[in-house]
Amino acid sequence: MLTSAQSEVTCSHCPVCRGDLWEFIREGGDLCRSDDATTYTLARCLSCSHIMQVPPPDGGQLANAYSANYAPYRSAWKKGGWSLWRILRNLTTWRRVRRLKQYGKGNKLLEIGSGAGDFLYAAQRSGWQVHGIEYCKNLAEEIRLELGFDVRAGELQPGLWELGQFDAIVCWSVLEHVRDPLLTLQTASLYLRPGGAIFMQIPTRDGVLLGKRFGQFWALLDLPRHLNFFDEASLSRLCDRAGVQLTLYKTPLLDMFWCYLASSANWANQSSGLRRLSRLAVLTVAVIVSSPCLAILAWRGHGTEAFAMAVKKQ
Repeated sequence: MLTSAQSEVTCSHCPVCRGDLWEFIREGGDLCRSDDATTYTLARCLSCSHIMQVPPPDGGQLANAYSANYAPYRSAWKKGGWSLWRILRNLTTWRRVRRLKQYGKGNKLLEIGSGAGDFLYAAQRSGWQVHGIEYCKNLAEEIRLELGFDVRAGELQPGLWELGQFDAIVCWSVLEHVRDPLLTLQTASLYLRPGGAIFMQIPTRDGVLLGKRFGQFWALLDLPRHLNFFDEASLSRLCDRAGVQLTLYKTPLLDMFWCYLASSANWANQSSGLRRLSRLAVLTVAVIVSSPCLAILAWRGHGTEAFAMAVKKQ
């Protein structure tokens, strides 16, 4: 049950501890679809404090949420020009490749949720032998045809590749999207060699709690696409159950700034013209003034997004 009169939802089991007692946290709609008035609820598990959508959206709702305009489905590697979106996408990809170089070993890589192929393209140019799995059939086929990479379509499952062959598996902004993150990590572990690492980027539980002043315009929510929000303790517990050990968990300040600035833009976009620009300017200044506090939160591991690494046990 949900321990709040604000919303009554059906019982759901926590993917971390299997608990079924929930406390209401917040709610919001799909900012990408102005024609959809559906409200989605986030709740905290009373057993382990994991935050997730309760109940999870059904298959039809999720299918409608991932349109052709969904940002990860737009490729930056083959687009010309220097739009702000492309610059930010390339910056994100560069940071991810740098983390892989810093912490990864070997040269055989699997990306879960390869999207438009930007990271696979960059990793291959950095010397990695790349493979991928992408739920969107059209995207997977496009990457195979245009780049020649081994990218399979559908969900991650046993039987796609030889088990235990990958040195590194990356799940950039993936675990928050899947209904069963434990099953995803367990299956990924099967494909990982002993001592190999899974790299993850995830929105955090602290990020959900921090952004309440922005309401449903908090960029980190991205409802209904984001289903799960972890902290270090819940992610570590999930990794242990999946047969890997969490060895690194950081909340970078740059990701925190992006979240606040993107949320400011979402809120300002409620207006138009000069009023929109003035709102955005005021909020941007407020974020800059708050930077010392944000830096302390990020340094203490309470930022809005986390970079994490888990190593397969020998």
